[in-house]
Amino acid sequence: MSVAASQRDSTHADWRLLRLLSLYRLVLISALLIAYETGFSGVIFEQTLSKLFRYTCDAYAIVALALLLPLFARRPSLTTQAQIQFAIDAIALGLLVYASGGVPNGMGILLITPGIATAILQTPRIALLQAAGATLVMFSEELLRQSSIGFVASEFTVTGFLGLMFFATMMSANTVAVRARRSEALAERVGSDLANMSRLNDSIIENMHTGVLVVNAQRRLRSSNTAAGRLLHTNLTNGHALATGAPELDIALRDWMVGAAPTPTVLSAGMVDVIPRFTRLGWGDDAPVLILLEDAGALREQAQQMKLAALGRLSASIAHEIRNPLSAISHAGQLLAESSELQGENQRLLGMIQRHGARIEKIIRDVLSISRRETREIATLPLRSWLVRTANLYQEGHPLQQRPIELADIPTSLMVEFDPDHLQQVLFNLWDNSFEHAREYNVLVFVNAGPARGGAVWLEVRDNGPGIPEELVEQVFEPFFTTAAHGTGLGLYLSRSLCEYNQAKLVHVPQPEGTCFRILFSQDKHS
Repeated sequence: MSVAASQRDSTHADWRLLRLLSLYRLVLISALLIAYETGFSGVIFEQTLSKLFRYTCDAYAIVALALLLPLFARRPSLTTQAQIQFAIDAIALGLLVYASGGVPNGMGILLITPGIATAILQTPRIALLQAAGATLVMFSEELLRQSSIGFVASEFTVTGFLGLMFFATMMSANTVAVRARRSEALAERVGSDLANMSRLNDSIIENMHTGVLVVNAQRRLRSSNTAAGRLLHTNLTNGHALATGAPELDIALRDWMVGAAPTPTVLSAGMVDVIPRFTRLGWGDDAPVLILLEDAGALREQAQQMKLAALGRLSASIAHEIRNPLSAISHAGQLLAESSELQGENQRLLGMIQRHGARIEKIIRDVLSISRRETREIATLPLRSWLVRTANLYQEGHPLQQRPIELADIPTSLMVEFDPDHLQQVLFNLWDNSFEHAREYNVLVFVNAGPARGGAVWLEVRDNGPGIPEELVEQVFEPFFTTAAHGTGLGLYLSRSLCEYNQAKLVHVPQPEGTCFRILFSQDKHS
């Protein structure tokens, strides 16, 4: 609630207090008139000036009704109306006290209620003046009354005590009201600060890249931010069971709550691998649980950036220390190959020099390619026609080898956003792996693509070769890991790096026969 709204509510409560005072006034007048008409007033009061009592009640009732008009119109101001109402109450009750036999008969105490009500609405100085005015009214009434019947000192003493009651009650009520207003103002400021802090926290959480969820002990969602829905690739609804929107996360949370899985596990949510972290908010098993979701791919990318930085420094040293001597060796080998004197064993050794020199040169080129990160030239690619051109280009580069590539009936509407040079390099590496690691097989590469869940696009490269042994699947994307005699072990690592650099994901898909790699394009990177 804003400070302005709180002030409006406080003013409304003050006007309501004046309305209650008006109701009290009308009830009091009605009770006095009933007592007068029934003759009960003569029993209560020892002396009664009947006509003055009746005329005063009638006039008091008329004025009380007239006061309702400005009260509901709220004109003039609240404090002005409070002062006017108290003045009228003091005069009317002073006359009634005079008509009913003076202060000793006890009617003067009826002025305490309007005094307290109006003192609450005034400043301390005005409240003090009200108490003094009420006391003067009662002393004036006693002086006027006793001037005609004789002065009695004890009755002035009673009037003095009544005046002290006016001062005590009105000043006490005003002090309590002032402190209440100060406390209310402080609470409003603190509440406003807390509300602003809450809005700031909500804004920060909503704009965090880390997914944030809060679930209760029954694993029902209480709140979440946008990043959580994006990472989990689902729509999260507060109040629903976590299992309906994120079943894998619900299983991980359940295992954590029973102590079966103390360490975070990586969850696969569509294109994103997610690492959940659980924290209980409070004590006991009924306390809610805070879930933080981190993009495992982003963490890998950070680690990869560190690796790439190290590889960049390493590649510069390699280029400086190896490439120049290697060029000299390669040049010397070419000159020796032109000599007619080399025969037999020497020719075979020269061939080894040339082959291994070319292999080292390829390793250097791959390392430099990984460490280099030029600005991406993203283009929207019509996948089917682009794959046809790329497959033809690949086969033109191997005119002496038969490398059949079969394209599935890919929808012409599929579009992806990717750097075309990077995607071509990825496919060339995957096709090279298929044909070079299964030379003894009659290898056929099959390429397929289609829409994935959420509107993303996938692209598969599958062959009918021997496949990858299960124990080596986790290592194929590691740099410098290879099972080929002439391989560098950087092809798949480079391909995955290029995919992640273009916000895509390269994964190995287990198959009963052959090998299958799938590229999952980002759903925000296609049309």
